[in-house]
Amino acid sequence: MRAAGEYIDILRVRLEQGWGARQPRERQLLGALAGILLVAVLQCLWTRGWEGVARLEQALPGMRHDLERLQGLGALVQPPRALPPQALLDVLQRQGRLLNARLVQFTARDKGIEMVWAGADFSVLAHWLDRVASVVRVRVVEADVQRVPGQGLTAHLILESGP
Repeated sequence: MRAAGEYIDILRVRLEQGWGARQPRERQLLGALAGILLVAVLQCLWTRGWEGVARLEQALPGMRHDLERLQGLGALVQPPRALPPQALLDVLQRQGRLLNARLVQFTARDKGIEMVWAGADFSVLAHWLDRVASVVRVRVVEADVQRVPGQGLTAHLILESGP
């Protein structure tokens, strides 16, 4: 910071010396040129600003129409719903049939629905959970995924429905 302050002081001194060395007529011409340059820059910025405002005013009705259309479409789409435990168990069992896995078991527990999947593939498990979450509100409360030699993964999950 000190070097920057010294540099500014040196620059200020040089500018004062240069300005003091000018004749009054040169100072008037330089001042007028600086004023003209300032007006030109401000006019350029002002013009671009007004052009941008005009462009936005033209595009705004179309954007409002698009917003109304999207809000109408959004009203048709219902978010995933929370389910009671037995209904969640039924949905998970139906969705579990889509896994084509060797062994998937669902059991209702106090904490939620217990899922045990032997021979699981992690990417398939993640994709399946994402697909289930698009149907119902489901979250993983507990997860224990272990690799079993020769069998792949064994996934033990506790799922519950909720926000």
